[in-house]
Amino acid sequence: MSTTAYTVGEVQGRDEPDRVFRRYVFNNPETCSCCFRRLKSDHRRVAWGGEGQDLEPKATRAESVRLHKTNLGEIGPEGPLRGIRQVDNTAIAKYPVRTVCNDCGAIAGRADTDPLSRRDALRRAETLADRLHELGEPVAVDKLKHAVGHLKSLEDFASLDTEVFEAATAVCVERARR
Repeated sequence: MSTTAYTVGEVQGRDEPDRVFRRYVFNNPETCSCCFRRLKSDHRRVAWGGEGQDLEPKATRAESVRLHKTNLGEIGPEGPLRGIRQVDNTAIAKYPVRTVCNDCGAIAGRADTDPLSRRDALRRAETLADRLHELGEPVAVDKLKHAVGHLKSLEDFASLDTEVFEAATAVCVERARR
């Protein structure tokens, strides 16, 4: 078995059907891995972070209160601990840029670990077909939905959503290329 190396600018052949889903849809940072919709990427930076994003979880923080002076004079910054007090942390709080899928609400477009219902998987097969069409893979939506529905109805695959979509995509891309 030999491996062909391609030079820069040379057009490579299309990927094998079993690689299309993971490489161009599931691992694509511009696509939500949960529902396969396009993720928006137009962030505006303001003051401490991204506009319209949530505040970091800690708006206050605990600070040590130490005894600095005694009858004997200065002890220093690491003197005996008297206790702690809550200090306002909002001045240094950050608003990190977070990408949230507008359709399913997945943070950073990452797939959920909970298995989808058959109905939800069939809905997501439609958006998966849209992503595949954008790649130039003319899969038939009804065949992709049929393959996803069939695999989700099998006991061995019912809770393996990523594998279901990957296998259904491989089969449908293979058929569409014939």
